[in-house]
Parts: sequence; C-alpha cells; structure tokens
Amino acid sequence: MKLPFITWEMAPFQVKGPIQPAVYVRKTFVTRPGLKRATLTMTSLGNYIPFINGVKPGNSLYTPGYTEYSVRLQYQTYDVTEWIREGKNALCVMVGDGWYRGSCGPMGMRGTYGDITALAGHLVLSYEDGAETIKTDNSWRWTDCGPVREQDMKLVEHYDAKAEATFGAYLTPDYDDTSWQTCVPCNYAGMLVPSEGEIVCAHEVFTPQVLHTPNGETVLDFGQNLAGYVSFTVTGKAGQTARLYHGEALDENGNFTTSNLGDDRILRAGQELIYELKDGTQSYTPYFMVCGFRYVKVVGWPETVLAENFTATAVYSDLRMTGTFTCSNEKINRLVKNVEWSLKSNFVDIPTDCPHRERAGWTGDINVFIETADLLADTRKFISKWMKDLLLTQRADGAPLSIVPKVYMMTRKSNETTPGAAGWADAVTQIPMRQYLTYGDQTILAESYEGMRRFIEYNVRRAAESKPLRNRFRKDGDNRYILDAGYHYGEWLEPGSSNLVNAIKPYLSPDDEVSTAWFYYSAKTLSDAATILGKDEDAKKYGQLAEKIKRAYNERFLKNGDLKQTRQCKYVRPLYMGLAEDKVKAKLAAKLNELVVGNGYKIGTGFLSTYQILNVLTDNGYNETAYRMLENESCPGWLYEVNRGATSIWEGWDAIDPATGKIRAKSQNHYSPGAALSWLWTRCCGIRALEPGYKKIEVAPHPGGSLTWAKATYDSSSGRISASWERGTDGFVLHVEIPEDVDATVILPDGRVFEHALSGKYA
Repeated sequence: MKLPFITWEMAPFQVKGPIQPAVYVRKTFVTRPGLKRATLTMTSLGNYIPFINGVKPGNSLYTPGYTEYSVRLQYQTYDVTEWIREGKNALCVMVGDGWYRGSCGPMGMRGTYGDITALAGHLVLSYEDGAETIKTDNSWRWTDCGPVREQDMKLVEHYDAKAEATFGAYLTPDYDDTSWQTCVPCNYAGMLVPSEGEIVCAHEVFTPQVLHTPNGETVLDFGQNLAGYVSFTVTGKAGQTARLYHGEALDENGNFTTSNLGDDRILRAGQELIYELKDGTQSYTPYFMVCGFRYVKVVGWPETVLAENFTATAVYSDLRMTGTFTCSNEKINRLVKNVEWSLKSNFVDIPTDCPHRERAGWTGDINVFIETADLLADTRKFISKWMKDLLLTQRADGAPLSIVPKVYMMTRKSNETTPGAAGWADAVTQIPMRQYLTYGDQTILAESYEGMRRFIEYNVRRAAESKPLRNRFRKDGDNRYILDAGYHYGEWLEPGSSNLVNAIKPYLSPDDEVSTAWFYYSAKTLSDAATILGKDEDAKKYGQLAEKIKRAYNERFLKNGDLKQTRQCKYVRPLYMGLAEDKVKAKLAAKLNELVVGNGYKIGTGFLSTYQILNVLTDNGYNETAYRMLENESCPGWLYEVNRGATSIWEGWDAIDPATGKIRAKSQNHYSPGAALSWLWTRCCGIRALEPGYKKIEVAPHPGGSLTWAKATYDSSSGRISASWERGTDGFVLHVEIPEDVDATVILPDGRVFEHALSGKYA
C-alpha cells in the first residue's frame, strides 16, 4: 500500500516546549448519482480521528496504533458509504501527537519518533461506471484553531468548549475553509501495513462515589484501577475552567496523591484534563488522552459535584477473554480479578509495564507474564503484532531491546534501552515458543526463528568475551559458557532490595548466575524450535550448546546443590529452567521450602522468579507450602495487596508501607508480579497442555490450603476445558469437561490415572 503523506507548517517542534493543539485537516468533495460504495483508507504520524460529514466511522481508538514508527506504520480501512450523500461532502480529520510525538517511556521524553505530525489516506468512491479516488495532497487545508488547545496522550488534554461550535462547523460540507492554510507533501520512509493487532476500544463503564478528603478536596472514586478516560456533564458559564487530575491512590490520610507515579521534577506523570466551559449544560469525552487511574481530583467545578454526572470508561485492546477461576477463598477471587484488570490496563495496543508513569513496552514484563496472559485472553493477534516490532528493533548484532517499540531515556539520542538484558531480551525466544505451545500454530515460531537464532549467537559471542577480573582465572565452570558480559537487571524488585542499587550494580558486578541461566534457557528453547520447524542441524547445534551451558552453570553455581544462599530465587531458577540435575533437585527444593517456611511463607523472589515459585513448590512435593505462600496476608504477599484494597496488581509488594500506610513511589498497576497466577489453572485445578494447542491435555488437580472448592475454565483453541473440585467430610469430587477431539489424561490426587478420556463431562 502506498499513501501520499501531507503535513502542515507550524512553529518548530520543541521536545521541552509547549504542548501543541490538535490539528484539523479538511477536504470537501462532490459525489454524483450511482454511488455504490465508499472506502476510506487512512494513517498518520500521530493519532488521527476521521469524520465523514460529522460522523466518526468505526469504534477504534488511538489509530493508527503504536508500532516502531521508524520502520512501519499501520493503516486502517473503513466502509463509509452510509454517511456520504449525493452532492457536496466533507472529510475532516483531527490529528494529535499520539505515541508518535507525545510523551513516552520511563523518562517521559516527547518527540520520540519525529518532529512533525502528518496524515495520509485516500477515499475511493465506487460507481456503477467506475471509481474516483480522492487522495491527500496540497488541495487539503488545515488549521489548529479548534477546541483542543493542548493534547498529549499521557500529560494533558485541554479543551475549550467555547470553540466547540466552530469545530462542529468544520465537519460540515458548507464550511468555508479558504482562510485555512494549505497542506504540503512530505515523506515517510517506513513501510505501510494494514492493522495487525486487535483494535483498541471502549469497554466497561464505572460510576463513582464522591469523596470529600481531610484536606478539603473533592475526589471521585471509581472503585477500580483502570486505563481509560472520564466523561462528564456539567452546567456553568463561559470563562469558568474545571480540572480533573487522575491518580491511582489516596495517601495514608485519605487525601488524593500522585506521588507514587514519580517525581514531577524528573518525570511528569501528567494525566490532567483542563476543560474551559461554554454557557449552559454540556458534556465531554476526551479525544486523545488515556489515563491510568482509580481516583480523580476535581478542581474548579462550577456546581455541586454529583456522582451521576461522571463515568469512567475502561479502554484496552479488544481481546476475547478465555479463562476464569473461582474458589472458596474470596480474597483469591479478588486477586484473580486484579490480575485481569492489570492485563486490560496494560494491553492498550502494546503490552506495557504500567498505564500511567511509563506506558513502555518493557519486554521483561510480558516475558514473565505471557503464560498467564494466554490463559486469561486470546492474545494471538495482539502479541503477533508486537512481536514484529520486537524483531524489527533487534540490533544488527542480534541484541533485542528491553523496551519495544524503542523509546528515548534521557536524550533523543539514547534510543536503545539496555539491549540484551537477561530475562528481558529473552522475550524474543520465550514468547514465540509460548504462543506455539498455547495455540499450536507454528507461524510465530517460523517468523521469529531468525531473530531467536541471532540472539543466541549474540550471547555466544558475549560469553566468549574477555571476562571480568573476578572471573578471569576461575577454574569452576567453563568461562566460554558463563555469560558475565553486558548489562542485566537481574532479580529486579526482590523484596528488601533497593531499585537504585539494583540499577547501578549491574554496571559494576552483574549477576552472572541469572544471565547464564537465561542463556541456557533460550538456547534450549531455540533447539526445541529448530526441531519443531524441521531444522535438524540447528536443533543439534543449539542442543549441544545448551548442554555445555548447563554443565558450566552446574559447576559454577550449583556446587552439587550445596548452595550457601538465602535468596529464594537462587533455588527457584535452576529448578524451573531444568538446569538442576536429578541428583540435586530434591536438595534444592527442600532448601527452598525451608527458606519459604522460615520467611513466614512470604514472597522472597523478584522479577525473574516470582512467576515460577508456586509451580516449583508444587512440582517438587511442597504443594501445601505453595498454598500457604499464596494465602499469606502479610507483606510481601499477594493477599496483603487485596487486604489493602488493591483492585489491580502492584509493581512493588510494599507499594503501601505495611507499618505506616504511606504510599511509596511504585505503580499500583503492573501485571508482572501477578504472573504466578497461572498456577491456579495449571496446578490448583490441574489443566495443562501435553501437546501444542491443547490437542492432548492433562487434568491433575492439586487441592490444598484453606480451599474447599475451586473451578477453572479455559477456552482453548481446541475448545472449552473445565476442571472443578470439591473436598469435605464426604471426600473429594472432581468435575471435568473435555472438548471434542482432545485426548485427556485425568490424574486424581490419590494417584489414580484415567487415560484417553473422551470428550464430554465427567465426575
């Protein structure tokens, strides 16, 4: 697809300068009798909202979507036949900065992908006797004199309702735009592709409670932490200005705060809606802004703040939800909902870490979360789209980036974020394999294979580099297979650790146990992928590489299982990655169990092992310990968050200090610590795929803890699978539903095995 781009003359864009108003781009055209079909195809550098004679086609938001704009840009196609009349018509498009030029990433830099916004498209009018095409060219006209005076998806939307009538006139065929400026052609060097992911659209709607805080503020509590926007109706007079500030927390005194979203001197969280009133009663829904919030502080409201005048709308990619879990412990049920909501809040076109402060596509977050995400929702299209950008941003040396699409950090030149970081970069191998195992489709493996291979070769070269002095003369472990070069985040957000220390330490002394383990894990995954794809030589080559890394890892780090370690992660990792030899597994698992029990069943793992700790405990004979850890209500623990009123998953276990109740500078909407909840489906209720795409399954429930019953369902690509169990004085009962053409093995807790169960329902 080729589309001609146009842009507009404006004051030079300044990264730290004032935020721009929206631009309105317009074209009138005349249709003759006999119109059969009208099709609009459009894209933009920035976000665009099209109107045909005042009507917005479709329900997708934030088009054209978020991709690695330097390489590729999506376009959308709409059937607009029903809104076109015979005679004169108007096509008007509102364009904002969007992800392209708006605030993005950990440091909130603006202008990430370019200095100018632009629009491209064509309208095809098909008649009985032929077709006419109206393209974007210098006959289009533009102005920035409209009601949206400032716009940035994260920072602010400033709307002047007094100019609303003018904007309405822009949308009509008879408006005289001869005083507007002329658009000029411009170039876009990347490729244009049709929309590949799920559309982003509006979903659940919430009404608030009105709170009056101790410091005299008026705050709306929508009861759910979400990503979305607030709509409202208000009555007032022209000249009055109201402001809405979006945040996720109340402080220890019950006052509104955004302190957990970062220091505004370093990173402006923004999320401010400014509304200048016109006379009378009026309603507003933001055009460009999307916020992460539960609470909204209302300032300058011209009348009594009434709950019925406000709604919050959740916005996320249009995923089909596929998994449910409920049990006898209502706090666990709330926890599952929290994980769902963190997925929804952070699946706004790309998988992000949080929906407010950074909104960045951190690869590590989705790497650890992907199995749980796949149980909760059908992620095929969503992940496939994002994976293309991960592969396209992979460096020439094979290193994947830690944030995709890539963003700036401190300056506009620093557009590569910690390439090759262990556990983050490994998303390039782990996510394609997980998608294949979940859905049984080799396509994503085949598309990703070369990127997977290039990454492993990059790690081979890094491992062979000259060693840090502390490792150069070591005799234990073959240095050629110990990965101790490069920057690695390690066990990020481990309880009791310091983020600042964790960020600086890898520059001085990276944790080579973590990076070597992931080196093995991805090499083994690549070998498995090669086998699946029929690349026998590669399968052998990388299988042998994995075995050499495993041998070096065991010599250097496992020491026959006699670890002098008190960190839970050091035992979890070799067990779940398959690094531990059979002779030491029991010893490692027993020590892990001892550490968990000795820690009061509280979580002691960080980013790269929390997602597997429950699985490791259950799989190695410590199922009750896994339940005690899940049901622990002290900090750090999942149910501590629930008891503190969480409605999504926190970035840090102590996002609310357990001693003081103070809000810490940590997001309260990060899905990654909730990744362990796949255990509820795969161990608690025991639904596991034995073959890709769930063509062959096992149902082997592991009851325990306080639970008297549990039920999980999963709408797999092979059909609905359901497993529920009850236990009491009368014994244990398991109910199983198996879809057609699926071979199932059912294993009861007492060890009885039923093989080749046919489709149907069983008790």
